[in-house]
Amino acid sequence: MQNRRQNLQNRIDACAARMAELGAMLKGTVSKVRLGPRKRGNGQRIAYLLTYKGAGNRTKTVYVPADRVAEVGRMINNHRKARAFLDRIVELNVALFKSRR
Repeated sequence: MQNRRQNLQNRIDACAARMAELGAMLKGTVSKVRLGPRKRGNGQRIAYLLTYKGAGNRTKTVYVPADRVAEVGRMINNHRKARAFLDRIVELNVALFKSRR
């Protein structure tokens, strides 16, 4: 029983360590938006927007420069991975809690 608890604790520690290595994170999605022509010039403009839920479950939108879209995509992916690690840590903690009865 002690060996199982130690194994669970080691797995929790490993997940937490991997989550800490992810780096910068952003939640939300990036959308490509076509805007009308500028006051001077022809054609349409393309803008990128990061949309996420902020405090009070209110939708927030932030402009993303075109040259940083890939970086923001990596940060969003890091957030998804962190959530997966956190879910796994919770599952392992429940198993650890149950083993201490």
